[in-house]
Amino acid sequence: MKKRRLPPFEAEILHLGPKGVGVGTAPDGKPVHVRATPPGARVLVRPAGRKKGVWKGARMALVRPGHDHVAPPCPHFGVCGGCTLQELPLSRQRALKLARAREEVGPAPWEDGVGGAPDAYGYRNKMELSFGTARYLDAARHAAGEPIDGRFLGMHAAGRFDRVVDVERCALMDDAANAVLERVRALALDPSAPVPWNPRTHEGFWRHLQLRRGADGVLVALFTASPPAGGEAAVAALADDLLGRGVLGVSWYVNDGVADVARGELARTWGDPTLRMALGERTFELAPLAFFQTNTAATEVLYATVGEALGRGHRVLLDLYCGTGSIGITLADHAEEVVGIEVVADAVENARVNAAANGVSARYRVAKVEDVLDELAGGPGVAAVVDPPRVGLHPDVARALANAPLEVLVYVACNPASLGRDREVLEAGGWVLERCWAVDLFPQTGHLEVVARFTRPA
Repeated sequence: MKKRRLPPFEAEILHLGPKGVGVGTAPDGKPVHVRATPPGARVLVRPAGRKKGVWKGARMALVRPGHDHVAPPCPHFGVCGGCTLQELPLSRQRALKLARAREEVGPAPWEDGVGGAPDAYGYRNKMELSFGTARYLDAARHAAGEPIDGRFLGMHAAGRFDRVVDVERCALMDDAANAVLERVRALALDPSAPVPWNPRTHEGFWRHLQLRRGADGVLVALFTASPPAGGEAAVAALADDLLGRGVLGVSWYVNDGVADVARGELARTWGDPTLRMALGERTFELAPLAFFQTNTAATEVLYATVGEALGRGHRVLLDLYCGTGSIGITLADHAEEVVGIEVVADAVENARVNAAANGVSARYRVAKVEDVLDELAGGPGVAAVVDPPRVGLHPDVARALANAPLEVLVYVACNPASLGRDREVLEAGGWVLERCWAVDLFPQTGHLEVVARFTRPA
């Protein structure tokens, strides 16, 4: 039986859904998810298909704003695949995200409010942008006949791998990073430069640009295909120009794969490619592509919250999914020794170097957490922090932790729904979810971090 098609319709957005989408009701009574549309607004929606009884809709026009509506500062809002909540003040964003997180985690005692840094914009210390030969236009600009083909650099439009929203400035980056973006655009998109990558034909040269704001300046990573005639000279000229304008270092990676991801083999570096970050009194030196939380000021709040949940006086702190070791190193004074587990070898090397530089007693192992849990000693004085990816704990890890003889377990969830699922396994093993805290690392988006403290009854 064919699904019934719906013409465009007006919908009142009732609440915030997954990934920050607005949720309303379609004329047939089914839910409709509308991206970049806040609760309280009434919008004209173009239905774009239904799956599992839920319509996906595209916002065509704002019929009536909500009572707390604010004008989005970014001209690309609603078209770019990034921000979704710019039409709400930060306090309202956080209240809505907290309500959503409470629903996803399930019944639990919560600390009041949402922690985070005060800055709603200019907070990102890392941004990845994509080059392209086709851009995405909103309906009005498309109807006006603006050209689609050309040379562009920006963010992918929501749901489009083949078109980018051409971005001259991103409100989530600071002025220094935006100045670098402006210069890269001027040189790399010049008609005399090699052409950008086309993800449909798998041809072209410029692929991705990564900007990272460290403690002492901006670092650049350029990702390209193998260079055509003049390609290597174009990268060198761009790198030299950027270094002359205050950029600390440039790294060039070559990627001939078809997947549209910012990765590749390191071809050359200019300047100093080391990323230096500071969290409170701790300092970190990272490889150009090493993971680090993208909101430095809010990460200090997050780690302080993790420390509150963890408590002090532990003999051993197990830092699971430790990445470059930032949580364990930052909270090293909460335990006599830190033991970190991480599957990415380069990240572990960064963790070892930074632990030594910060005078932290730490041991690290390159392994999947699920492969080594049986070897880790629990018992009196042993606590653990887990900071898993968005999918949550590997089932083997969840089962092992459910039975682990730990004093306290702190779960740092970048996806509250994953915590809601994993808590069931942990509680089946005797853990009690004692308290939850919420921290906002990503203003203007639907993401919210949740810190959960699990203990065992005495």
